[in-house]
Amino acid sequence: MVNLDYKLREQLREEFKKIFSSKASEEAILIYSTTDPIEAMQLGGEVIVMDEGKILQQGSAKEIYENPRSTKVAEITNDPAMNLFDGEINGKKITLNNEVILNIPKHFKDLPDGKYSFGIRASGVTLDKSGFPFQIELAEISGSETFLHLNNDQIHVVGLLDAVKNFNIGETVKVSFDIEKLYAFGSDGILMSSPYSGTK
Repeated sequence: MVNLDYKLREQLREEFKKIFSSKASEEAILIYSTTDPIEAMQLGGEVIVMDEGKILQQGSAKEIYENPRSTKVAEITNDPAMNLFDGEINGKKITLNNEVILNIPKHFKDLPDGKYSFGIRASGVTLDKSGFPFQIELAEISGSETFLHLNNDQIHVVGLLDAVKNFNIGETVKVSFDIEKLYAFGSDGILMSSPYSGTK
């Protein structure tokens, strides 16, 4: 449905939901394939995440959204893809680079010190006058929202604003990370800690 106009796409989604929840569906196996992660999550039911012919994770839409099994699942089940960046836990701090240092969220308290890949969705990256300086690489207006592509010394993230605003490419803005929305993945890309289920 990705090639259909927005209104028709919404109508078809409602029709599919009715079909999936109807009594007839209890007597049949219904499979719907899509490359659109938002579509998959909205339709709900049992979701199977596949990449290059391999099953990466299977479960409810809620479970996959809250606890993506790996960095690959986190990337392909979010639109825009979940922000991922390397960093190190040392004591009660997360060091991403010399300038961006975060406090440890409560759900990371059982993680040992060391290097990890950290993840956060665009909704967890917001403008904040007391935040860290990031340079705008691109500003995308999507409906009533604005997505900002940001960079600070090789930390590339996408942030979300619930408003339509114009920005200049190269402009410096202050950005904060909602640490309670942070994910931690091991060196093998497997989920280590989630805001929803804590440390694995």
